[in-house]
This record gives sequence, C-alpha cells and structure tokens, in this order.
Amino acid sequence: MKLTRHRPDFIMLIVILLLVSIGLLTIYSASIIWAYQQLKFSPHHFFVRQCIFTVLGLIVLFVTMNLNFLNWRKLLLLLLPASLITLILVFAFPPVNNVHRWIPLGSFSFQPSELATFTITIYVAHLLAKKHDKIHDFKKGTVPPLVVTGLFAGLVMMQPDMDAAALIVAITLAIMFGAGIPVAHILKVVLPAAVFAIIAVFASEWRRERIFAFLDPFSQENLQNFGFQQAHSLYAIASGGWWGKGLGRSIEKFLYLPEPHTDFVFAIFIEEWGIIGGIVLIGLFGVFIWRSIRVAYLIPDRFGALLAIGITSMIGIAVVVNIGMVTGTLPVMGIPLPFITYGGSALVLKMAAMGILLNLSRYTVEKENLHSPGLRRQVNAQYNA
Repeated sequence: MKLTRHRPDFIMLIVILLLVSIGLLTIYSASIIWAYQQLKFSPHHFFVRQCIFTVLGLIVLFVTMNLNFLNWRKLLLLLLPASLITLILVFAFPPVNNVHRWIPLGSFSFQPSELATFTITIYVAHLLAKKHDKIHDFKKGTVPPLVVTGLFAGLVMMQPDMDAAALIVAITLAIMFGAGIPVAHILKVVLPAAVFAIIAVFASEWRRERIFAFLDPFSQENLQNFGFQQAHSLYAIASGGWWGKGLGRSIEKFLYLPEPHTDFVFAIFIEEWGIIGGIVLIGLFGVFIWRSIRVAYLIPDRFGALLAIGITSMIGIAVVVNIGMVTGTLPVMGIPLPFITYGGSALVLKMAAMGILLNLSRYTVEKENLHSPGLRRQVNAQYNA
C-alpha cells in the first residue's frame, strides 16, 4: 500500500515534549530530599538518570517517527520472543522488595513488563488487522489475541504485578473494541475475568487491606499502614490549594510521602503548582488523547488505526488510573503517570510508542478522502496479499 507521507502532527509532538519537560522538572523537585536524606545519594541522582533516559528516549522517538509503521509487523518476530524471554528471565535475579520486576543492568535496571505492554499493543493490532474478516467469529476473532495476552499478563502477575497485568489486558480489550469485535464476545471474556480479578484481590491480604484503606485512608489504623501514601497524597493536594506553593516548596516530599518521585509524583506536582497546574497538565494529556484519536480515525490502514488505538489506550488508561489513585477516587495501584513518573525503561519505551504514533500521523488523509474507493482498494490489497 502506498500512502502519501507528509509532516507529522506537530501539535502532538509539542505536547509530548512539554509533558517530558514537565516530568523532568517535577522529578528534579520531588526527588532531591529522598535521594539525599533517605538514600544518601547526590540530590541530583534521579534527575540526572532521568535526563540520560530522556536523551535516549528522544533518539528512539526520532528513529521510530521515521520508521514506516508497517515494519513493526515484521519486528514482532523479534519483539515477541524478547518479551517472553525477559518476562521469564526476571525470576533469575534476586527480588527487590519481595517482587521480581526488574532485570539489573549495571547501575540501571530494566522492567520487562514495560516491554511486554509495548509488544502486546503491536501484536494485537497486527493480529486483528490480519483477521479483520473473522472478527465476528468468537473462536477465530476473539480467542487468539486473548490467548497471547493471557500468557503475557499471567507472567507479569507471577512477578507479582497485578496492576501492570491489568493494564495489558485493558489495552487488548480497547483494541478489540476498536477493531469491531462484538461487545457480547468481549463480555464473555471480561465478566469471568472480572470475577477472577475480584477473587484474586480479596484472596491476597495485602491487596484486600489496600482496598479497605482506600475507603478510609485517614482512619488511625490505615493511616499507619496501607492508607499512609494515599492520605499524604491528599494532604499534598490540599496544601497546594489553587495556585500551589511554588516550585521546590513542597512539604510532603520531606520524607512524609515515600518515594515522591515515583507513582505519587502527581501529588507533589499539585502541591507545588496547585489545582490550576494540575488542570493544565490534565489538559495536555487531553490534547494528546484528542490528537491520537484523530490519527486513529484518519489513517486508512487497519493495522495503523488499531495501533493508534492501542497506544492511546496505553497512555490514557494509565493517566486515568494514576490520577484517580493520587486524588483518592481509585484504590492505590502501581501504575505510573506517563512521562511524569520517574522510570528509565518506561520512558524509553513510551517514547518509542510516541514515535510510532507520530509516524502514523504522517499517513493520515483528509476526512473527505478517507472512504474513497481507490484508497480502500489499496488497503484491502495489502491484507489480501
């Protein structure tokens, strides 16, 4: 298929760069005290490391932005085995905080679940584009992507990391819905999976306690245990007010909120920049999601459209879940805020995904030409070849 290649979506590119820049600034402010007083590192330790990964991520973004998105279908031959191997290999290394989630690489570490999320997004988009004529067949259209997704999610749950596994499943379901798989077929899978998830949550004492702590994080018992992070997150948001205390002036980062540069970094951001700053940040994510959905709608290639849906879901779901838990509207889950939370492998792989999305934006067509017979023949020829 030959589509006319044009300039990428510069609005999306600017938003991505703004989000990454805000993330660097926020990590710098949030991590100084924790690095110096708690870990006895240089105050700039986490900031410098994140800068290194930001540079690497920008290089990756530039490469993937200029790599034709159709090449990722061929690269799955490398990505699928690499993801499975790393998900298994992680158990060969000593656990960190009683979990097997990272592979040490010298002074850095790699998180296989991030690569698994990236890979499954591409794979499910590829599979459903290839099986577009079978999407109404439950066995041939619904089951195959779920089998591979279940394998990946199961390995991630063994680490254990139920939150990352749930994100992988959610991305797959979003792509399936976008592909046109009947809702009834999706519900056949979602409902039993939801029952299993509820059983898994309440069968685990610490997950059960985390749910109860969410219901009342300020009770005396929860405040000293599972509700500690959420309570101090809400303290930070409340003390920030509308306009915030100013950059670097957070109180909660002074060892009140544990590891403030990680999953609860949004609370520090609100404390320093206020609710207005939070609205601006959420607005930037909103613009990104809008431009991403636009790409999914205006690209005539099935694989490209489903890939755009998957990448949009990867970011959008994580944003909703993270901000929800930080603001106390959802239970605490280990889902980082994209581009803002500290994390090297997560940032690099998300920048790779952003590059793919920007490449997809280079092949969009005008709305009035989207359903032209000639263009449709080109698209159909690709999948019937």
